[in-house]
Amino acid sequence: MTKKTRVAIYYDNRLRNDGPPLYYYNQLKKNLDLDVVHSLPEGDTFRVNGKRDVHIWVDFGEDSFSAKAMEWMPLTDGGKSVYIASDTHLDDGYRYRKAQGFDYVFFNQKHALDGYPKIEKAQYAGYLAHAAEPEAYPHFEILKKYDLCFIGHMQEYHKGNGINMSRIDVLDHMFKKFPNFYFGSRNPVWPDKNMFEDAAKKFCQSKIVFNISIGNDVNMRFFETLAAGSFLLTNKIPELEAVKDFGFVDGKHYVSYDSLDAAENLIKFYTENDEKREMIAKAGYEQALKTGTYKSRLDAILKIVIR
Repeated sequence: MTKKTRVAIYYDNRLRNDGPPLYYYNQLKKNLDLDVVHSLPEGDTFRVNGKRDVHIWVDFGEDSFSAKAMEWMPLTDGGKSVYIASDTHLDDGYRYRKAQGFDYVFFNQKHALDGYPKIEKAQYAGYLAHAAEPEAYPHFEILKKYDLCFIGHMQEYHKGNGINMSRIDVLDHMFKKFPNFYFGSRNPVWPDKNMFEDAAKKFCQSKIVFNISIGNDVNMRFFETLAAGSFLLTNKIPELEAVKDFGFVDGKHYVSYDSLDAAENLIKFYTENDEKREMIAKAGYEQALKTGTYKSRLDAILKIVIR
């Protein structure tokens, strides 16, 4: 009998138990070649779980690891240490500094790799795009109810979004131009509203899902929209070039805009041309299921870490 690789995954599920940490954990559990345990990112947990071959740390949003947890991470039981870092585009280098000392580092933003030479211990440091979990963001065959849909946080931050305007200003402009517009704000306290299946239904009820990423980040909404089978219109940012590595092509799987005027023209065109819009949405959906899931991201990680 082949010995299973022992894996520990660390994230804090007390504040919320969803998003990338849970998706990675679920995918790990589905792998029959792995013996997987979850631990909170604090204390000497390897003494409780026993020696592990691989330690995976998932650092995401408001669940970012505390300074106390940083005092002992990564673990020192001889296992390989892996760090998956999100939101490096907003934290002023905080997560980049956390990455020091890990054996394998994966950033959800490619531009975080600009400082790669400073991660001295890492055997590998690379780009790992965001992804979607199709079970959380399923596709629904449902009638179109809205011309436009935006679901996300309201932010005035606009650096690196390609149009030098905040989400608030862009949305205010678009509401006035296209009143048949569904807006929803995300809040993990109420996950049944504008998150997961509810968000996917709104995406599928809309002709166009409008995205305004910030900080040159190809955000999770990019992949979630495509996984739901909806048409994505997103702002043109340099980091979009990076998703070509995963097979996503502008104009074929999604469409981008580089100004408000361009966005308006594209919205008018694709709300009136159902066949062309749905052809792109279908292609984006099929590509997302191939290369835009957490399973595909985890497969890439394990291929590098467990050779």
